[in-house]
Order: sequence, then structure tokens, then C-alpha cells
Amino acid sequence: MVFDTPFLAGHGARALWVACKGVTKRRSDPQEKREPSRHYLSVSALSAFLAESIDDAGLFPPAQLSMIDALAAHERYEASPEYWMIGRFIAPAARAGELMQRLESAPHPLSTSFVLDGVESLAHLAVTRDAPSVLALEAFECRFASLPGATPDERLRALFEAAHAAGFSRDLPAYVELDARDTEGLAPALAALARMRERGYEACAKLRCGGLTADAAPAPGVVAAFLWEANRLRVPFKATAGLHHPVRGFNEEAGFPMHGFLNVIGGAVLACARGLDRTTLERLVADENAASFRLEAERFAWSGIGADAAEVGQARAQFVHAFGSCSFEEPIADLYALGILEPQALRPQPNLR
Repeated sequence: MVFDTPFLAGHGARALWVACKGVTKRRSDPQEKREPSRHYLSVSALSAFLAESIDDAGLFPPAQLSMIDALAAHERYEASPEYWMIGRFIAPAARAGELMQRLESAPHPLSTSFVLDGVESLAHLAVTRDAPSVLALEAFECRFASLPGATPDERLRALFEAAHAAGFSRDLPAYVELDARDTEGLAPALAALARMRERGYEACAKLRCGGLTADAAPAPGVVAAFLWEANRLRVPFKATAGLHHPVRGFNEEAGFPMHGFLNVIGGAVLACARGLDRTTLERLVADENAASFRLEAERFAWSGIGADAAEVGQARAQFVHAFGSCSFEEPIADLYALGILEPQALRPQPNLR
């Protein structure tokens, strides 16, 4: 099995590099690109599944930390034994200037993705060019509905043309949040993203899996339809919101069911590795039995359907890049509680170079 290089996207490729090499993500050159190691066949499925999987969205609800507190928390995460699981720091584009002020004396570049309110928000990111030694702009994100245009292609062209006009390369990944509940509009939007990728843009999708109210969480069938269609069209994605816990279940504090990241990320892995149909994907996404899921050194599996370490790594590099969470501690605590993480498993693998 080899990587399909044209389909390889930055976040997933770097995550696999981290999992394979077992080294810190901090880079002296913020523009340096990671290439997947030839040793990816040796990395464990657990490492490949979880490496840089959790984007830090502590600035956003429900946590909604101050900039000072969010950066302090991110620094703690990077110094923790689980550092290899933390991904990008997510910030609103409108707060780029505030973030840059707080990073004036940062010892290394902060891997960052900015969330736009619309194409006009790209103007806020001009300040990030002033100090590449403290901030590495690795992606931006926006809602599809916020883009101007009458058709999906027009909306995406407006986004990438505005990004180009603002001085950003077409290699900078853009995660476009689609409304998965729009059953008629989802497939055309994903198809438009696929066409932009064919033109050389790093166009990716973003799937919102929850929020502060029950109606913000798409039904399992809706998530399954998204996974199936995105995989069919070879459009990489990240997930966000409502994925604080590994396995789907009723959340007493929220008062409604919440999706699990083993369900959603695992569904993406098996869609990519095993070509699961929509019906099977829906059963996987809806499964609330933790015993159905296994994430070990050798493979990830759900109800006997599995993917080995190389297949998990390939799915992470090519298809499912990360999920945003305003909490890093909750997913980690639950992984310990389920016995998926153990002290020795937290240490980088030393002999893969």
C-alpha cells in the first residue's frame, strides 16, 4: 500500500509524520512541510488514529476561554505526555491581532487555523505575516453559507480568489463548513470542493457534529451520508463541535445525545479503508456501545470490521484530518477510562527513524 500523493493534505500528513517519528511538532521554520515517513507501516494504529487529532478550540463555546487562558492551556497540552494528540490552535480571524500581541515572546511558532466570518475576514490575517517566528498559519476555515455566490462553484471561487488577492497560496488548506442537514445541497457542495481540488486548491470540508442545543447535532444518518459522499469524492475533512467523548451517548449535562469521535473519525477511517456503505456507516455512527470499538496497536475495529495501522494512517493523511474540541482534557480522560490510553502508550515510539 502506498500513499496517493496528490490527495495527501497537510494536516493529516503532518499528523502521520508525528505518529511515525515520535517527535515534537515544534518547527524552526513555520513554512516547513512534513512528508510522511517511509516507516508509516511500523507506526501503531493507536498512534496513527490519535496523532494531532484534536484541534484546540478553547476560545469557542461552550468553554469560551479568554485569549490568555486559552494560550496557557494550549501550552500545558503541548507540555503534557499527550502532547502528540494536540493539533492546531483555532482562533477567530477577527482576533488575529490580539493573538499576535500575546505571542510576541513565544519560543516557537504556534500552529494555527483561523475561522473566518466571511471572505472580508481575510483582511484580519495580514498581521500574521509580520512575525512568522511566533505563528504558523496552517489553515483557515469558514462557513459555506457565508460565501457570496449563487452556486457552490461561485461561492468557492469567491473564497479562493479572495484568499489569493490577500496574498495566500492555493496550498493553504481551507476547511469549508457545510450544513450536512441540507440533504439536497450537501452533494453539490462536496462536488464543488472536489472540483476545486482538481484545480490545485487545498479545498477541504468541515462537518459540524453538535453544538449547544440538540438541533445543532446532525442525525447519525446525516453524518453517515456526509462520510460516504466525501469519501466517494475524495474530499478530506475535519469535524468540529460535540465530539468531547469517544463514543456516542446521551449527555446528562447537555440533555441530549452527542456524537462520539470514535464513531465519526472511526467511521471515516473504515469508509476510506473498507468502503463501507451508507447503511453500515449509519449503524457505526449511531452505535452507543463502547465494547463495539477497539483501538489498539495493531488496528482500529468496529464490530469486527477493522483497519490495520497502515490503513488508519493512510485514512488520516488522506481523508479525516482532525476534530475541533473546546476541551482537550475530556477526550483524554475518557480514553484513559476506556483503557485505550495507557501510560506506556502515551510515550512516542523511539525506534521508528
